Amino acid sequence: MATSSNTPLPQDDGLRIFLQSRGIPEENIQKMQQDRIDTSVVEEIDDDTLAAYIPAYGDRIATRRFCMGKQTRGGVHSKRLSLFEKLKRKMYTKSNKDRLQDSEEEHSMQPTRMHLTNNKRASKVTRKIELGWINDKRQVRKRNGGGTRLLDISKTATKKEILSHAKRLFFPNENSRNGKWEDFSHDIVDFQEAYLDDRISVGELYETHKLGVLRFYLFTEHPTNREDMFTEMAEGADKQTDADKQQKNTAENVEQLTQKTPDSEQQTHTVEDDGQSTNNMSAFVSTAVEIIDLTSLYNTSEVIFGAMQGGPFLGVFDDTVPFEPILPIEEAQINTNTYTSTPIHSETVPAAPPSPSCELLHVTVKLHRVNLLEELITQFKDEAMISYSVKYSFIDEIGADMDGVSRDVYAAFWTEFLDCAAEGADVRVPSLSPKWQEEEWRSVGRIMVKGLKDHGYFPSRLAQAFTAAVTFGEHSVSPDILFDSLMLYLSQSERDLLSTALQEALVGDDEDEFLDLMDRMGVRTVPTQENLKAVLLQVAHKQIIQQPKYALDNIAAVAGPTLRKFFPSVLEIRKMYDDLKPTTRKVLKLITASPATPAENQSLRFLHQYIRGLDEIGLRKMLRFVTGSDVICVKEIEVIFTSLEGLARRPIAHTCGPTLELPSTYNSYPELRAEIETILSSNFYTMDIA
Repeated sequence: MATSSNTPLPQDDGLRIFLQSRGIPEENIQKMQQDRIDTSVVEEIDDDTLAAYIPAYGDRIATRRFCMGKQTRGGVHSKRLSLFEKLKRKMYTKSNKDRLQDSEEEHSMQPTRMHLTNNKRASKVTRKIELGWINDKRQVRKRNGGGTRLLDISKTATKKEILSHAKRLFFPNENSRNGKWEDFSHDIVDFQEAYLDDRISVGELYETHKLGVLRFYLFTEHPTNREDMFTEMAEGADKQTDADKQQKNTAENVEQLTQKTPDSEQQTHTVEDDGQSTNNMSAFVSTAVEIIDLTSLYNTSEVIFGAMQGGPFLGVFDDTVPFEPILPIEEAQINTNTYTSTPIHSETVPAAPPSPSCELLHVTVKLHRVNLLEELITQFKDEAMISYSVKYSFIDEIGADMDGVSRDVYAAFWTEFLDCAAEGADVRVPSLSPKWQEEEWRSVGRIMVKGLKDHGYFPSRLAQAFTAAVTFGEHSVSPDILFDSLMLYLSQSERDLLSTALQEALVGDDEDEFLDLMDRMGVRTVPTQENLKAVLLQVAHKQIIQQPKYALDNIAAVAGPTLRKFFPSVLEIRKMYDDLKPTTRKVLKLITASPATPAENQSLRFLHQYIRGLDEIGLRKMLRFVTGSDVICVKEIEVIFTSLEGLARRPIAHTCGPTLELPSTYNSYPELRAEIETILSSNFYTMDIA
């Protein structure tokens, strides 16, 4: 049966009108209708078959393009609808039909609260809290039955319920490693070390403080401790014969103690005990006075928590960092050592800033070498880290920090940062990442400043133009620095190609490679030899300044003022880069040795020969092995000689010196070269010498 001429094409999509506009005979269009050929099947028909319907070759091409456009627009539209439907499902958005079906059920129940529809946390009746244990003003660690516990608790729970949970967790069967439940006084304190109100609930505390997870502590004390303290102080008061004279002696003793300055790292962990001074201070009491028991600081099983004198909330002379570890791992904690022998009047002295006699000696940061980048950034989110005297240690490594470990920490951090979070070849600039926001980039700026201030370390692989922009702003970056940074930012082959293009016209494969490079760098016009330099400067500004602008601004906000003190001008920055860059001449000049035998002289010559054969990358590895830093930030490297032989023979580096122990038993240069290259090629560093 013939199809009427008025019957539209299957899935009428404008194809008939298009064919008529191209002048296709009506009988051919009707034949396509009869054979049910529409836009969805035109692309599947070969050219010879389509010619039976559309004789002209140009008309066939135009028809295929028309049908292709129809299919593409339809696919994009359906894809957009599909994505929209997925988004609606994820947002739990109900359609109008669903709302109508649920209306009767909703009216039969309690009134709906639409603002809780997608707020899972607000609709819950419980919240998570962290619960720890403080015994006699020290936090009890996990291996002693304490630690931090995470639990769900009703939002209406008060101090009574929290205390019940704490008793069940830390005193199972009413017993613990520190004693029985009835041997202690008990209370609950919050994260600010303040006693918890009996009537306030967990939900109300969350509304007040707006914290992600609230932390509470079971606070316990032995009642006998305070009674013994008052008895001892009363006995000291009975022995007082002349109050005025005793007060003068005490003041002199306190002044002598506070004027002592630690001159070694060992003194940060010990305090000399003057028995006479302690007796004098105990006698200087008119009412209740508490004396610090310095011997308690040697208990390594517990972390010193909060104020060390008076009640747990007395802020006077409290230089201990509050126990709120930044890292979510037990070992990576901040340790601070603060000592004072000054008596404190717990009734009359108000809360005040730390006394000048109480000095924060240093902060020790423990890190995992395998997760150094993230852990160090997390630690330096605290703005106060810039002002602390910081010591580092690696977990499961026994090396003590006498500057060598610190240099190794900064070198390892910047090596990993520039390898994993930066772009470029010989020099690099930060690459923006969704997981790093303002807080993380400001932390990177503090790490940059801290390494420069404390150890003269600066990441010399960071592009000079980027450093100048961080220090003085992008307008201070000259075209010369910008162009030099771009050339080092590119690979060696790209660098050579641009150098050739600046001198002569490119032809053949070189021209194709040049155009491909321009396209990858975002250049949309073909530059000529005359304007190529100007185009490259625009590219340099885009790659080095514009793309990492968010990171640049946040790093500059914290690092810029300090860098301007170190480098008054851009020329000083360039000089700093030259000074830090290792060369054969500079490294050989650092080495000092006093060989006493011909064998030691020979080993020293072999070492000099090896250093002369190293390129810049090899020199950086050698410096990293010996000094902990991959740039020149030490004044000398001392070489001492050993007589190790056989399998025990190898060079040993002490980065804190820095000192290199060099065996004097090498019979040839290849022996020394093989042993040093085995060490340097491993790219694995561990501090295994205390």
